[in-house]
Amino acid sequence: MKKLLFLLPFAFLLSACSNDFDVIAPWKEIPVVYAILSPLDPILSPKDTAFYIRVEKAFVDPERSALEIAQIADSLYYPVNAITVWLERTSDNNRLQLKRVDGALEGYPRDAGVFAGQPNWLYKAKPANGFSIDATKTYRLIIERADGKPDVTAETTVPKDFFVTTPSPSDQKLGFFGRLNTKIRWNTDENGAFFNVTIVVHINEKIEPNGAVLHTQTLVWEAVKNVERDSSNTPGVYTATALMSGVSFYNFLAQNLQRPPAGRIRQFKNFDIIIEGGGKEIKEYLETVRANSGLTGAETYPNYTNISEGYGIFTAKNRSVLQGVGLRPLTIDSMDRSSIVDTLGFVK
Repeated sequence: MKKLLFLLPFAFLLSACSNDFDVIAPWKEIPVVYAILSPLDPILSPKDTAFYIRVEKAFVDPERSALEIAQIADSLYYPVNAITVWLERTSDNNRLQLKRVDGALEGYPRDAGVFAGQPNWLYKAKPANGFSIDATKTYRLIIERADGKPDVTAETTVPKDFFVTTPSPSDQKLGFFGRLNTKIRWNTDENGAFFNVTIVVHINEKIEPNGAVLHTQTLVWEAVKNVERDSSNTPGVYTATALMSGVSFYNFLAQNLQRPPAGRIRQFKNFDIIIEGGGKEIKEYLETVRANSGLTGAETYPNYTNISEGYGIFTAKNRSVLQGVGLRPLTIDSMDRSSIVDTLGFVK
């Protein structure tokens, strides 16, 4: 699988369309772009070898229904020779041209819905000639139009790698105690704004605590979503904090495990903490929506875009992983007292 760098839903576009369109104006096309740049990681994600950007066009046509137009593929996409799509690293002006491909053939079919599903044209590139997507670097999207209209452009900066401060680097252990909250905290820069925290749980199954491992099971817990960074007292330095209760962890285990076979026990091997976050453009859009809907209660939101000559979002994200995190032994004592997980066979 390749790195998927786009696909904010088209509901975003619909909610972001300008209220200033002249419904009696002649037919015209409007560029629409969605892209989320992210560093490729050959170790953590060895199958991610390419990145993709969605470039389409929306229409204002007083003679035809928008739903009718949405089902016509030629109305959604630019002809192959109508545009040229580039990514440029601003630090050295190194450019990489993207190639138009059918996402369905790349393993990314378009979800069924309002818009035509076939073909699913995307713009694809692989790192080449010294060009790659890297943390802290700023990238410019350039879409050249063959009809002489102005280039469509946008810029974004990839967030700095996130550094976990809790659990402490000197004591990397997690504990989950009933209704008490467990805290995970990390540092970010101004380009990291919204975060999701995933915890990968590795569990050994044995006959006895000191015996050989019979089986290792891995569970992926999407622990916390949509975490916003904290305010900063130091320019460019921010922290973010995720809280999760012990009960939420117990419920996750109960939903994914059954009582072990007779004569077998379970032990936690370790945890991996995955923090994925970015970008400030999404945060700015959501803040705009919240501010205006709170004031007016209106269902039509103001348009936000960082795309020149059109609509959409060009943003970036990053991901950091803290591997091999241990478990505080008192967690097992707490689990033994919980009716949620007391039959799952966990021991110290």
